[in-house]
Amino acid sequence: VGMPTVGIRSVLNEFVQIVGNNCDQNGTWGILTGFSEDVLIEGNTTSRSKVEHGIYVSNSADRPIIRGNTSWGNKANGIHINGDIFAQGGDGILSNALVENNVIFGNGTGGGSGINCDGVQNSIIRNNVIYDTHASGISLYQIDGGGPSTGNLVVNN
Repeated sequence: VGMPTVGIRSVLNEFVQIVGNNCDQNGTWGILTGFSEDVLIEGNTTSRSKVEHGIYVSNSADRPIIRGNTSWGNKANGIHINGDIFAQGGDGILSNALVENNVIFGNGTGGGSGINCDGVQNSIIRNNVIYDTHASGISLYQIDGGGPSTGNLVVNN
């Protein structure tokens, strides 16, 4: 809580579980992962990040599970998933993600989405509750990703 940059940072690893944490009023992000394969982010609350996102899964990592979190009041996105080829290399594709059963509200006063997906492919976004957004609900696109967001299933949100 109240960290100058990030509440929890997990990078260059695999099979990490980030479970049951409260990340509030951090400088840039609540939870940040980078090149973190098969990460599980579950049952966390990420709120009031001052510059960017509640949960940010980045840098060409595959098979993340983002489940059962509450993300609210962040300046940009509640949950941001980005292949990020230009910043860090890798293939720029984040594939086979599962984003489910999250409650996301009051995000995006600085722009962004409840769930934001850049270069996300062959993933499932389901059963999330998104409300009171200041910008978009769910966005799938390509800006920094190594390819377009394609092959995704978005259902029951």
